[in-house]
Amino acid sequence: MSDYKMDIHGIIGLSEYSNIYDYLCIVDKEDKFTISIDKENKDNLSTINLMLQDNSFIVDNEGVDANGNYFIKAHKAL
Repeated sequence: MSDYKMDIHGIIGLSEYSNIYDYLCIVDKEDKFTISIDKENKDNLSTINLMLQDNSFIVDNEGVDANGNYFIKAHKAL
């Protein structure tokens, strides 16, 4: 089981969504994945959650860190 982490700073555009999708394809069954995004990207959380669900991830925890940035911790189910 591996732990993967992705930090996204700045505005999330099409290329960042493509990078997220590519990264999700690397993660294997039962691997853990944490994605962190800037607080300015709050509106993108639902899209990222949908991407995780569509790629067989189960969200374990999500919230806001001490700096006000958002994080989602998940693991791949299949």
